[in-house]
Amino acid sequence: MNSIAINMTEVKSVCLDIETVASSSLLSSSRKWAIRFNTDGTVTIVLGMRNYGRGWFSAYFAGLAAARLGIPFRLVRVYYCGTLPAVLQTPSSSALPGRRDIGPIATAVGEIIEDMCDKVIEKGRLAFAAMAGVNSVNVRFDRATGRFHSVECDQIGTVIELARSIRDA
Repeated sequence: MNSIAINMTEVKSVCLDIETVASSSLLSSSRKWAIRFNTDGTVTIVLGMRNYGRGWFSAYFAGLAAARLGIPFRLVRVYYCGTLPAVLQTPSSSALPGRRDIGPIATAVGEIIEDMCDKVIEKGRLAFAAMAGVNSVNVRFDRATGRFHSVECDQIGTVIELARSIRDA
């Protein structure tokens, strides 16, 4: 298969980064929550809260994003910006809690992360379609590999490659 061909005349202001506010009553809606694709190939989850679990929940949050976006766990960073100084963590997969091991606040945060990941995938689907010159209805996303592909052509591209292509264009 061929790598994605870029047609940037159709993809001018598209960016895969997502910003949102918390929709849960358990979390502050005054702070921004985000997923950002960094120039070094890492992905940062920005949480508008303080780090309640001393880093323990960071692995859970990173694992959600990694599984949903099909990116390597080692590329995910978690940034807690609810207090100053803010905390940036590179989670360890050795302490990966399961869904049943977390409480209501971490569950609400997980739902926000999953929703942001779904928005990244949808924006990526549209950007990939524009870049590949295909109909977005025929663009699929494989969560296991993090790849976009189209049934109309043999082009493929990972979510990380797509974010880099958009940023560099």
